[in-house]
Amino acid sequence: MVTREQLNSIPCRVVLEFHDRLMPLLGATNACIRKKRVTRKTHKLPVLILLPAILAACGGEEPDFWASSGSGTINLPFTSSETLLASFLDSLDTVRGAANRLITQDDRYLLQEAPDGFYIDENGNGRFDRNDVSLDNASPLQHAGVHYAHAAGLTGAGEVIAISDSGFRTSHEAFAGKSVTTGSGIFLDDHGTSVASIAAGNSADMIGVAPGADLILGSFNTNAQLTATANAARVAGAVALNNSWGINGFDANTTNYNAYFGTTSGNTYLNALRDYAQADGIVIFAVDNDMSITNIGLFAGLPLLVSGIEESWLAVVNGVPVMENDDIVSAQRISGACLEAAAWCIAADGSWTGATSDTNSSYAFDTGTSFSSPTVAGALALLAEAFPTMTHQELRIRLLASADNSFSGFVSAGSVELVDGFNHDYSTEWGHGFLDVAAALLPIGQPIVTTGSGAVLTMDDPMIVSGGASGDAVSRALNDVQVVSRDALSAPFAVRAASLVGQRSVAPLFSKRDIFNFEDAPGINRSGAAFFGSGRDMNFEVSDASYSLALYQDGAADSETFGVGLSRVYSFDGAALEVSAAFGNDTAGLLSDWNGGTDTSIFSAGMALSADISPLSAITFEAGIASGRENSELGQSANVLMSAASLSIARRNALVRDDNFNISLSLPAAVTTGSTSISLPVFSADGGIMQRSVPISLVPDQREVRLSVSYDRPVSRNGTMGITLAHAENRGNIAGHSETGIMFGFRKQF
Repeated sequence: MVTREQLNSIPCRVVLEFHDRLMPLLGATNACIRKKRVTRKTHKLPVLILLPAILAACGGEEPDFWASSGSGTINLPFTSSETLLASFLDSLDTVRGAANRLITQDDRYLLQEAPDGFYIDENGNGRFDRNDVSLDNASPLQHAGVHYAHAAGLTGAGEVIAISDSGFRTSHEAFAGKSVTTGSGIFLDDHGTSVASIAAGNSADMIGVAPGADLILGSFNTNAQLTATANAARVAGAVALNNSWGINGFDANTTNYNAYFGTTSGNTYLNALRDYAQADGIVIFAVDNDMSITNIGLFAGLPLLVSGIEESWLAVVNGVPVMENDDIVSAQRISGACLEAAAWCIAADGSWTGATSDTNSSYAFDTGTSFSSPTVAGALALLAEAFPTMTHQELRIRLLASADNSFSGFVSAGSVELVDGFNHDYSTEWGHGFLDVAAALLPIGQPIVTTGSGAVLTMDDPMIVSGGASGDAVSRALNDVQVVSRDALSAPFAVRAASLVGQRSVAPLFSKRDIFNFEDAPGINRSGAAFFGSGRDMNFEVSDASYSLALYQDGAADSETFGVGLSRVYSFDGAALEVSAAFGNDTAGLLSDWNGGTDTSIFSAGMALSADISPLSAITFEAGIASGRENSELGQSANVLMSAASLSIARRNALVRDDNFNISLSLPAAVTTGSTSISLPVFSADGGIMQRSVPISLVPDQREVRLSVSYDRPVSRNGTMGITLAHAENRGNIAGHSETGIMFGFRKQF
């Protein structure tokens, strides 16, 4: 932060370089160096023009967002916001590789690794002591997770950042190709040039946080100029108004407030700030660089004295974090603390190599809250592009809610309820913690989906558990639908609707009947079993007619399917015909179970015909149909028709006396007709959110076909050994899935 009184005069706790070759230049007791400039550009690097296909993928914007030559050229996977949000829903893994290549191979990102030997000279003695803070670990783009946003295609395109500062070199190459609006009385100065480049710079040598954002630049020399910039920011709908300045020793108290804002020009400026804040703008002020301050400055702490502006205010401190992978494990603060502004304060790495005013292609390294603040301003621009339906004040909440405060040394002083039911801790030192753009792009809290019926679904529970008779029909119907979920902060995320579908595990390839009755040649298997699972029979006769009452229960452990059936057998010379009917309940054993419960009843009817084809051989044909109705609060009620069939041939005494050989071909239960629909939130063509009725066919693309061969023979007086081999194509009525199994059994009677 630079003071208005001294413009570019920074306290003597500044960056020094302690390379041996430079120590003689410092003298024995050298006390103060304002900046150590590190010029990284001496010539223009060749420009890599993006291919039209890549430009089309990001709407044709940002032709200057290229990867520099040097360590290598990196083509970024530009995506639309909807695709971006879908890919960020679960993790950062989809862009992790590209993000890591940026910070390890791209010269623009490597530029932000602090030059060796820079440190904060705490006691001003001109040499590095153990209490001084080394800046060797500084890497502001990586520490804020900005490389993930860039790798995913976010640049801040379409957003505007306003900056009040000392002066700017607007002709610098870092601002080429973007809209730059300037106020009156703009001077040429390093400080403002660097601040603006950090927020939105973009060249072949250096990249800022939001390289696609436009700029409004104004001087802080007078209240009139400050007022003009604030008003311009309001008119343009700027996402942030950055202020990397303050007044030394001017704490946030009533006396100082009256002294500054009690004047006509001061009051006019305050009203301009209020108007910008009420128009959904975010005002950012840097905290004093002096680590010894005990009270927050007037501007960073203004919400303490002015009601109604806190929701648009951010104070920013500077720190150097230590990271393991993507997590901050510890940090050293190198500025004043958040203090009374802790509830609206955030930290960022402010050690940057930014543009300077020397030439149109000069860059220098420096550190301070002056450069932490535009890092936060640029982050807001990235979020505004990623979440175009959210207000800037909601994005501010998102930055605070996602700030990393889990590192060692963070001591909570309280929490803020950022939205109803969502609290975030803050400390008087670090505020809400370190800026984490990558985390801000992920869902925060529990994402939910609100259907057209008003039902609220969490991402932990499936919207629907698809029944076995439908296979993957529901998933296929929803596969190309991008449903909109919202996290705890109301941010919309696109996710494939198919990911909300659970798939019921199919019943085992071998049933209890196969295990316990393998020595019997399969006889008539009542059609009710095809829809309700294995059953227990109770046979009886009425007027010389044979009947059987069956109680069915599905073999799947996680199903509650059950039913009751009645059948009658008609005997003929060498043949038997059985007709049957069954009625029962199904809970996703065959049909679907919708979130909130589904009341599904099934009625089945069928026949089985068994006939001898020789004294030792028989053929059996079975067929059944069943109808059911799914009644759901989420989807449209659906009438469903299912079918099942099998054909088997059995032979006794095939190899030895009393052995049994059986081969069968079957079509397990599958839906033949039936459909439903559900109203789901989706993105409209203009980026809004609308409810769309999505039709869902319950008929599988391919139904299961199963072939089984079994053989059993006696091995002792009371013992029987058997083997069954089964193979299923389109297993579970899912096209392309197959399963093969073999079962050995031994049965002995006592």
